[in-house]
This record gives sequence, C-alpha cells and structure tokens, in this order.
Amino acid sequence: MSEVEAPKVRSQPSCQQSYIRFMNCTEREVDIVWLNYEGVSVHYKTLSSQHWVDVNTFVGHPWIFRDTNTGDKLVVQLKEVYEPVAHCYQRDGTSRRVVNIVIPVYNLKECCLQKLRAIIPCNQIDDLELPKSLIGELKKYFHKSSYLGKPVSVSKS
Repeated sequence: MSEVEAPKVRSQPSCQQSYIRFMNCTEREVDIVWLNYEGVSVHYKTLSSQHWVDVNTFVGHPWIFRDTNTGDKLVVQLKEVYEPVAHCYQRDGTSRRVVNIVIPVYNLKECCLQKLRAIIPCNQIDDLELPKSLIGELKKYFHKSSYLGKPVSVSKS
C-alpha cells in the first residue's frame, strides 16, 4: 500500500491584509515562524514569556510556533498552524486580532520523550534499553530545534 503524502502547508498569494497580535502565554521563549511560498520555515521573531508582537500579514500566510530551546510544537486556538483571517475591527474598536500562543496537551509518549531528552545526553541514547523505534524517535527529538530554513511537516487539523 502506498503512503499518501499530506499536502505541504505554504503561503499563497493574497491581497487581503490581516493585523495580528501574537501573545506568548507560555513560560517559554517562543519562535514565531512564517511558512513561505515553498513551505519553508522562516524565523520571524522570538518572543519572551508573556510578551507580544504585532504582525501585519495576509490571509493565506500560515504561521507556526516553536519552543526556542527545544523546537517543541506550540499551538494557537488548539491548532499547530495559524492561518490569518481577513482584517476587521473588533467589537472593542481595536484593529488587531489577538492570537494566544499556548502549550498543547502533549500525549504521554511525547511527554516521556521530552523528559528523556532533558536528562539523557545525546551520545548515550543508544545505550538505553528501549525498542529501536523509540530510540529513533528520541534521536529525532534531539534535532527538533533545527527546523528553520527547511520544509516543515505539520498536521493541518
């Protein structure tokens, strides 16, 4: 059975502006990343905990968010990819849509891999008494922070 490749998330041409305020609601430093027209990640800004940045963007320009130190995925509106909507004034008269960046609910496996990454040196991974498949996944976790400038694999749910 052949595996169907998910469509690549990337920016599309657009003239519809969207004015966003990305708010880091985590205790982590967050990389704000724009996915360009080829689907390649482009670092836009790093936000400290509880800080925000105003961004003038366009409908059809997707954004993702990563923990600066680990590369772990962060979410907005329960989604990994934020896709701006057309600009409109809010009921309170403001013109920017506030988009809160938060930590997702990681599954047990992800939590365990994150914890192991924090306590096991990279050169000792192969010494762990774990199945090869988990060893492979743990190795990937050590390379998560090298996502910039590469096509990004995201689940568009």
